[in-house]
Amino acid sequence: IGAELSSGESVLRQISVEPTGIAIAFVVFIAASLVPAFQRSKASLGPFTPGAELTNGRAAMIGFAALLIIEAVRGVPLLG
Repeated sequence: IGAELSSGESVLRQISVEPTGIAIAFVVFIAASLVPAFQRSKASLGPFTPGAELTNGRAAMIGFAALLIIEAVRGVPLLG
């Protein structure tokens, strides 16, 4: 959201301009999401339980997909 607000470009335009940086970020996020699968302990830290993290991650994925769809349909940045 910060990049969109500062540049005024849609997410799809940012991906087309800098695909390498976006691809690296996606790989890092995917790797980070796989870390809990390889941990032996299912301990939680306060409100950060495995179930809550799974729900929050799914909500974030749905929100990002919705952002991409809205920007693709409208043809302009959502926040610009």
